[in-house]
Amino acid sequence: MLQRVHIQILDNPLESIVFDDSTTELSGTNKVLSEDLSQEMNYFYPSVVCVEYIDLFMDGDDEFDDIKELLRIGALNTPVVLINGVLKVHGGIPASVIRKEVEKLLASGPLH
Repeated sequence: MLQRVHIQILDNPLESIVFDDSTTELSGTNKVLSEDLSQEMNYFYPSVVCVEYIDLFMDGDDEFDDIKELLRIGALNTPVVLINGVLKVHGGIPASVIRKEVEKLLASGPLH
């Protein structure tokens, strides 16, 4: 059985615009970059990797209260990237780093 990978991009769209891997120019909103990442992951890992964009401050649930607190005190910057619920990257969406993390996770074999 193949392991599934769930990538969550936690963001405050009113605050952040990130830099693309290959340029120092602003490349768009984190939501657009999340959609691009989703297409890339679907191309390389069809039906295995799911990318989800979450606006932390529009959703009413308390699921990410700890991350919201870390953002509030300045310990993290948006966007925050979780892979299978584990914080991996914050302050930017470097697709190459995310892809390497996904490859390591998939190479480790199926979850039991």
